[in-house]
Amino acid sequence: MGKVGFSLVVLSALSAVACARPVVVEGARVAAARSPVASDATPVSATLATAIGGEQRHEEKAEEAPSVPTTCGAEATLKDLKLCLPQDAYAKKLCGGVYPEVALGLFGKGTPWTRVYLAGDVEAWNATSGARLTHRAKLAFDEEVIVLGKHGAPAGGGVVMTGVQPSYDVVRWDGTCVSVMEGELTTKKPPAPKPAEVPWSRLEETTRRALLASPKVKSAYEALGKACSSVSTPAEKKSCEKADKAFTQAIVDVVRAGATLPAPARRP
Repeated sequence: MGKVGFSLVVLSALSAVACARPVVVEGARVAAARSPVASDATPVSATLATAIGGEQRHEEKAEEAPSVPTTCGAEATLKDLKLCLPQDAYAKKLCGGVYPEVALGLFGKGTPWTRVYLAGDVEAWNATSGARLTHRAKLAFDEEVIVLGKHGAPAGGGVVMTGVQPSYDVVRWDGTCVSVMEGELTTKKPPAPKPAEVPWSRLEETTRRALLASPKVKSAYEALGKACSSVSTPAEKKSCEKADKAFTQAIVDVVRAGATLPAPARRP
């Protein structure tokens, strides 16, 4: 090759380098502008895009964490029954507020949590934290609850007080927690376990839409609207209350049957 030819090759190479613009990384965006002759920049941009894509997938997996716990975190006993309980820290957070969507998840089909039932009509202390939420709650005979924790019989002066039963924190279908005594609970499932009233107006919009996708819930919802359109007489009021209970029961039935509900936005 002559000197002239060699010079042309060098000038061509320098021209290609000068025309190639650099790859710019700004936050999660990648701007890789290059001239047609700078094809060697392609592997760099592809590598950066792959790395960023991997990071996004990692974040998505982190966001897919279960909205409610799915395995026993603690154990205790109620009479002769071995209890499957969530971790103490989770139970305390759950009872630090009212989470009706979380309660629906805990009561869902296939969850391991121990269900127990009220042995009679009971007036119990609401175990939810905060003075604003502390009050007496009425639970009906045969109401279904999930056990969250056990408190041993209180002791005084180092001596265990005889005749004093342990108490249990339980969560109801409405998302509230109450504390009940051992003698107020039974492990024997009744023929038709009762739920606490599901607070429809407090449920998140996504949860309500998912529930109304069930023909059974939708039908009960429409019947409730008709029955409660007027409550000016005792008969109309009674009809409205009956429809309200039927609506809650419809929600409970589809949740027990395995209804798919969205992850609640608000949870412990």
